[in-house]
Parts: sequence; C-alpha cells; structure tokens
Amino acid sequence: MVLAENCKHCPEYQKSCEGNDPSCLCYRCPRNLGQCITVKYCRETESVLELAGSIDMEREYMIERYYKTKNME
Repeated sequence: MVLAENCKHCPEYQKSCEGNDPSCLCYRCPRNLGQCITVKYCRETESVLELAGSIDMEREYMIERYYKTKNME
C-alpha cells in the first residue's frame, strides 16, 4: 500500500479509508488536506475546491466573523 504523507491529515483516514484510494484528493498529495479544506483551496493544483456535503453554517459564520475582524475580506 502506498500511503501518502497527507493521508494522516485526512478526516476520512482510518474511518472510511485506509489510504489506498487512488481517486482521493490526498492520495499521493504532499499537501495538508485539513488546511486545503479549511481555506477551500488546493495549493498543489492551485485551484478552488468545490466540496460537496452538508455545510456547517455556524462554522461558516465563525470563519466569516474571523476574517471581518482581521480585515481580510
């Protein structure tokens, strides 16, 4: 099994994935998937991530408030 260094940062690792899915974003990727998910941007491909799934609106509002207080809009 080839385990990407990034797999240990993946929220699905050892829950529903053992690091052997070649179609996974973090398979053989040197970047930190946790960071990519947070900023919704992949530094490896230099592209915006379109992440499917339910949106935690409270988390989104928290991030928005953080950026507003830091004048990072």
